Amino acid sequence: MSGKIGVKPLVLVLLDGWGIRAEHEANALAQARTPVYDRLAGTYPHTVLQAAGASVGLTPDKPGNVQAGYMTMGAGAPVEQNLIRVNRALQDDGPRGLAHNPILQKLIQRVRPLGGAVHLIGMVSPGGIAGHQNHLAVLAARLSHEGVQVYIHGIMDGLDVAPQSGIICLGELIDDVAGAEHVHLASVMGRALTIDETADAASLKSAWKAIADANAPRTEYLSTHLDQAYGKGLNDDRIPPAISQKYRGIRRDDAVFLVNLRPDLGAQMMQDLIESETGAMLSSITSLVQLEGAGLDWVEPLFPRVTSHMTFSETLARAGQSQLLLTETMAEKNLSLFWRGGQNRIFDNETLALAETPLNKLEKRPDLSAADLTIEAMNTIKTNDRDFLLINFANVGLIGRTGNMRATIEAAEAIDKYLGKIAAQVEKRGLTMAITSAYGRGEMMINPDTGKIWRGPTSSNMPFTLVAPGLNKAPHGTLRFGTVADVAPTLLSLMGIEVPAGMTGRSLLVSDGDGPQAEPVSQTSSVNSVPA
Repeated sequence: MSGKIGVKPLVLVLLDGWGIRAEHEANALAQARTPVYDRLAGTYPHTVLQAAGASVGLTPDKPGNVQAGYMTMGAGAPVEQNLIRVNRALQDDGPRGLAHNPILQKLIQRVRPLGGAVHLIGMVSPGGIAGHQNHLAVLAARLSHEGVQVYIHGIMDGLDVAPQSGIICLGELIDDVAGAEHVHLASVMGRALTIDETADAASLKSAWKAIADANAPRTEYLSTHLDQAYGKGLNDDRIPPAISQKYRGIRRDDAVFLVNLRPDLGAQMMQDLIESETGAMLSSITSLVQLEGAGLDWVEPLFPRVTSHMTFSETLARAGQSQLLLTETMAEKNLSLFWRGGQNRIFDNETLALAETPLNKLEKRPDLSAADLTIEAMNTIKTNDRDFLLINFANVGLIGRTGNMRATIEAAEAIDKYLGKIAAQVEKRGLTMAITSAYGRGEMMINPDTGKIWRGPTSSNMPFTLVAPGLNKAPHGTLRFGTVADVAPTLLSLMGIEVPAGMTGRSLLVSDGDGPQAEPVSQTSSVNSVPA
């Protein structure tokens, strides 16, 4: 099907973590020198998109995040996130409630007759992105009520909430399970050493030694271990493993239960368990939501994967359009899973190409693998052999997680340089290019409520700039205000491809018959209300 733009490829540049915030203070994007981005946004039609709360399938109080943003953008509609699905089940006393979940009932029926224990591994955090401490507490209490011994292995956050708020969150969790007779807090450790993308083989081995073999420093009070780590300058995500005095490790006929909310985080940790001697003697391996990864069919989820209707990628494939998607290895799930609505599959005439992320000291490599991605993108533009080209620059999103303001500024400046190379080819050939983001981070790196470093996502709006021949001369109002769900319908409209019925988003392009635009949405940011 030939597109209305009359040229190919249509180019989409996704700038992770690139939100909009009016305040200059603690705003790495406002402080960065980005002449190319500024010129494009100032010359061509530009608007802002909502990317938090209900607009991306979350509760109204939650900031956006990489999973919600990419799933919504790729689906062309808000995709209900796991946080809402699980919360609904927790509140439901009927047959669809947690108490009646068949996988949970199967777990109890396997473990209880054998006298085994359930080891719950989950986030001690109210962030609701990688996991939620309330889910951990409710599951522990439910299993205890059924007469099952429960050991909680707390994964400390520090990324989606305040960096050293874990000691308060741990106290809340202990209070929540205080009345459960068979529940014991067994260990604590940081997410960067366990379930996060940054967890390496050595740290995962250390985590499993603590959980499986009870081989880690012992302490009478795990909160004391956290306090001591804070005194050494460590944040929650980097807390080394520690175990309680009486914890005895995993024994035969025990079960392991990962209390997760994302399908990718914790996948490697569970793969290592399945391949280990410990995994072979377990009665059950369970997860809260379905994990994505090789060999994880052994892990039984309480909640199957979230999948959406016809996504942008599938729509292009069915229209016979060829696609090339480019990103970093550390951001692979952005495009291999979330962008395609939770389906980990590659369509016909679609290629996902990855550039290796330099994992050691991200702050010292603000450009990451952007140079390699740019070279591949420019080659594709020059050879004109793809109908759609997506370049995902994850730099600001990844480096912003470190909390290093200077490095995040340098990341934004590096991306601007590479964006300039791509824009030069696009403008030279009269192509069409959209520039946007799925979630914010770099625009607010200090929590305004506490004055402390903030490394999590934000509730900011996202920029959307459409670089296209002649549009810089069009009157103001070429683009309306919208949400990230409107990106896919906009791109399909540009390509002359029918928008699927399931895409509730609508094109951002304003035609003569559309009438007045909606009022501009707020460009301010907010974060979760978290303990200081």
